[in-house]
Amino acid sequence: MKGIIPPVVTLLDELGQIDMEKNKRAIDKLISHGVHGVVLLGSSGEFPHFSLEEKQQYLEQIIPYIDNRIPVLVGTGGTVMEETIELSKFVQELGAEGVLVVNPYYWNLSDEQMYTYFYEVAGSLSIDLYLYNIPQLTGQEIPLEVVKQLAENIQNIRGIKETVASMTRIRTVIDEVANKVNNFHVYSAFDEHLLDAQLYGASGSINGSSVFLPEISLNLYEAIQNEDFTEVKRHHILICKLMEIYSLHPSFYLTMKLAVHERWFVNQAIGYRKPFINSEAHLSDTIKSVISEYAGNED
Repeated sequence: MKGIIPPVVTLLDELGQIDMEKNKRAIDKLISHGVHGVVLLGSSGEFPHFSLEEKQQYLEQIIPYIDNRIPVLVGTGGTVMEETIELSKFVQELGAEGVLVVNPYYWNLSDEQMYTYFYEVAGSLSIDLYLYNIPQLTGQEIPLEVVKQLAENIQNIRGIKETVASMTRIRTVIDEVANKVNNFHVYSAFDEHLLDAQLYGASGSINGSSVFLPEISLNLYEAIQNEDFTEVKRHHILICKLMEIYSLHPSFYLTMKLAVHERWFVNQAIGYRKPFINSEAHLSDTIKSVISEYAGNED
């Protein structure tokens, strides 16, 4: 998979239940803008907040609805390896392109334990597995040596999403793994890394603003491919300014959910699952201003 791959939010109704029809419409919007794939039930999709049964009910509607129009990755990781395997096999049967698997959190793992977790999950599947490194939420980075061993030893471990503050880590994984192991791909996450990561050899970007302003990421990606420096500069500046969304609320996906509503579901109720609610009026006002400014520039 290459290109811009939005990590979609999971839209809820007023009772905090998954709103299937609204989620379908949001995905249609992204597809119509030309995104190259989507991630379902990633961090932005609130995967820790749903039971295994709820995830399965959501996926058995959404994946067939997408119907191979674009590739689909599904976040299946968690703290219980057996549930990760069960959900991964479930989406494999539904036709997902691959799974995006975060390392277990709460307790830190040794390198041997980390390797074993991914080895067991990947070994249960015929589809591709992508590692998900997000140390600010898991409390532990997937060690570089573990990434190297997994990539070298397990054929269907095909890449890693790097949600990290430093470009150094992304560069190192590209140098030490992607450039040495055939068909292993690196994806940046934070929006401001899109340009640098692409220039250095990343395969794509799984970035937050692409969920509600996909055209900015897509235009930047296309300008990079076309080596159009004027357009690269313009869209890179736009996307860097959008990084402010990550600091507006501790639960950053809430701002993304607000932005999706402000962009495509204006004046419709925004569903939350307690305790992850939002009663801060200024947050909604800020998001409204962001969408008004940037969607206006890009539409």
